[in-house]
Amino acid sequence: MSLWIILAITAQAISALTVFIDKYVLVSDGGIKSPAAFAFYSAVLSGLVVILIPFGLVSIPGYEVLFFSTVSALAYIASLLFLYRTLQEMTVTDVLPLTASAGAITVGSLATFFLAQDLPNSFIPAFLLLVTGTFLIYCFCFSRKLFAMTIAAGVLLGTSSFAAKLVFDAADTFFNGLFWLLIMNVVVAVVILAPARFKAIKESLQGSSTGAKGFALLSKTLGGVAFFLTAVAISLGSVSVVNALGGLQLVFLLIFVPLFVHRLPDVFKYELTPQTLILKILGTLSIVAGLAILFIF
Repeated sequence: MSLWIILAITAQAISALTVFIDKYVLVSDGGIKSPAAFAFYSAVLSGLVVILIPFGLVSIPGYEVLFFSTVSALAYIASLLFLYRTLQEMTVTDVLPLTASAGAITVGSLATFFLAQDLPNSFIPAFLLLVTGTFLIYCFCFSRKLFAMTIAAGVLLGTSSFAAKLVFDAADTFFNGLFWLLIMNVVVAVVILAPARFKAIKESLQGSSTGAKGFALLSKTLGGVAFFLTAVAISLGSVSVVNALGGLQLVFLLIFVPLFVHRLPDVFKYELTPQTLILKILGTLSIVAGLAILFIF
C-alpha cells in the first residue's frame, strides 16, 4: 500500500473525530453557537504555520501559488460556514457522508478536466462505489435548504482541495506551498470574514465557556494534523483518490458513534436510529467494496 494512501486514511480517521468534537462545540450548553465565529477561530489558528519562517522554509510565492492559495482559502472558509451550520441541525452521520460524496465528485470532475491522468480508468469502479456508498447513507430526511447547504459544503471543500493540489504542483517546495495555503486562511478570515460577521464573532467567542473554547482548540489541533497529512498525501498522489477516501470517515464514524452516544446522549442521541441504520450499513459495505477494488488495482 502506498505511503500517501496510508497518510490519507489516517487523516480521515482524525477528521472523523474532529467532526464529533465540532458538533459538541456547536450545540452544547456554553458552546460557540455562531458558525461564523467557529470558522473564524478555525481559520485564524492556521496562523501557527508561521513557525516555519525561522527555519528558512518559506519564500516569496509566485503568482500561481498566491492565486490558488487564495482560491483554496476562500473555498475552505465558505465550506466551514455551511458545514458548521448543518452540524447544528443534522446528525454527524448524515452530514459527513453527503459532504464527502459531493467533495469526491467535485475533485474527480475537476481533476479529470484539468489534471491529465489524475483519475486512471482502474480507479473508476472504486470511485463510483465510494460515492454511491456515501449517498446511500443520506436518508432524504431533512429540508431542501439543509440538503443544499450540505452539498455546498462538500463542493467547496473539494474545490479547496483541488486548488491545494495546484498550489503544491506550482510551489518550489512542499513546505512553502503549505505555508501559503494556511496563511491565506488567516488573511481571508481577517480581511473578509471578520468585518462581515464581526458582531456575531465577538459575541459568540465572549459568550462561550472555557470548556467549549478548550474543545474547539483540541478540535483545531487535531484538524491541523489531519490537514498536514492530507496535504502530504495530495502532494504525493492523486487528489481524486485522497478525496474519495473521505468516504472512509463513515467507517470511523460508526466506530465513534457508540462511544459518544452513551457519554453525550443529548448531543448524539439521533446519530443511529432503526429507520436509518440499514441504509448506513449498506453505504458502509459499498465504501468497503470500493476501497477493496482501489487497493487491489
